[in-house]
Amino acid sequence: MSSSATRSSPRPRRTVFYSVAAQWDNLGDIEIRNAALGWIRATDSDVIAFAGTMPPAYLEAFDIDERVRFVTNPVQYQALLWQYLVRRRASIVFAPGPQVFGPSIRAISKSLINLANVAAVRSSGGAVLAVGRSLRGHGRVARRVEAAVVAMFQLYVVRDTRSAQVLGEELAGAPDLAFAHTFSDAATVRGRTNVVISLRGDRPIAVDGLRVVVGHLRDRGLTPVLVTQVKRDDDRHRALGRELDVPTVLWGNHSHAEQLERARIAYAQAGAVLSNRLHALIFGIQHGAAPIAVLDRGSDKLTSTLRPWVDLRTTSPDFDGPSDVDWANADIVGPAGAVEVEAEQARLALAGIQRQFSQFLGVVAVAPVAGVRA
Repeated sequence: MSSSATRSSPRPRRTVFYSVAAQWDNLGDIEIRNAALGWIRATDSDVIAFAGTMPPAYLEAFDIDERVRFVTNPVQYQALLWQYLVRRRASIVFAPGPQVFGPSIRAISKSLINLANVAAVRSSGGAVLAVGRSLRGHGRVARRVEAAVVAMFQLYVVRDTRSAQVLGEELAGAPDLAFAHTFSDAATVRGRTNVVISLRGDRPIAVDGLRVVVGHLRDRGLTPVLVTQVKRDDDRHRALGRELDVPTVLWGNHSHAEQLERARIAYAQAGAVLSNRLHALIFGIQHGAAPIAVLDRGSDKLTSTLRPWVDLRTTSPDFDGPSDVDWANADIVGPAGAVEVEAEQARLALAGIQRQFSQFLGVVAVAPVAGVRA
């Protein structure tokens, strides 16, 4: 989708409405929502952020200042939005991450509320933006309503190649927002001997197959380490650690900020990451670790999000070798420096999106230029 060109005039100071509510035990959700929040804060906008039922430790992991106000009650959040709308002081940034179109009344109602909010903000001269979205589902009514919502955005960017097909509309694409952060140092990557393994606790895997992989890693002088970045995966990692005699970085009683730091240290010591979690793979890429995706059957989330930006090797939940190469012969860590180059290219792509994002929050649309979709 083309971003609109507009004639602009200075925008009165506006407050951005945004949501940080997500899966409370998922460090990846914090990472991408914190990245978008950072983009908003970089424009000097005030922020009213919906927090819902997120626990204090989750909210404490966000980078905030006095300009960010968390609101936990959805009715209060909606009321505040309309108070600011009446005064022509509201903009909206939709949170990054997945949206599923279902046939339920709740899914349709959510899309209708979004439609009303977006229409009102645009009518008041505010900005309506979304970056890093991912669309899935088969609810026809909700999908049609959402298509009408998306048509009113000044900037709507998805993180994968599948979302446009789901919506049935042409959409702009960019890397997942977690690519905005890179930490790797090519000089230190080359000497790493750890391989991070991070696996969903709710998907079947072949433990015997993983045992074979662990054996091959050790034969190559590599050390497998199980890392939890979604707390509900702790039980599986604990059991695998005991069964396979693999060291673990479990979440346990650590706070979100503490576990995020512990996970980052583990990724910074890894030459590769093996995972069926999107942000485990991206966290590894951030630190220069080569990604090997475990593809859950019937899911295109990892490939549609990562393959446009990185050389992604894959294996099945049976661990039958990365991209059809036997584990004994695979170059697990990959060519030195290759991941850093890909990560930097993805970061630069996001930097271009951020410039557009900041422009829209910093100016008010007066009239669209003829022939350009708003």
